[in-house]
Amino acid sequence: MGRGPQLKRGPFAAKDVKKALKADGWVSKSGGKHQTVWTHPVKPGKFAVSESWTALRAWDPILKGMVRTCGIDKDRLLQLLNG
Repeated sequence: MGRGPQLKRGPFAAKDVKKALKADGWVSKSGGKHQTVWTHPVKPGKFAVSESWTALRAWDPILKGMVRTCGIDKDRLLQLLNG
C-alpha cells in the first residue's frame, strides 16, 4: 500500500513557515524590523521567524527547533509547510 502523496521536504522560506504557523493557530506579533514573533492562544512559548530564511530543509535545525518550541509533530509540520 502507498504512503499517500509525497511531501516536499524543502526548500522552505519564511513565508512558508509563517503560513504553517498560521494554519496551526499561531498569531503574529510585531517582533522587530527583520523578524516576527508568533504566539499561540493555548500552547505555551513563542517562536520568532526571521525574514532571512530562504532555503530551509526538513532536517534544518530551525525547523527542528520549531517542532520543539511550537509543539507541532514533525509529520504535521511537513503537512503544514506543504500547504
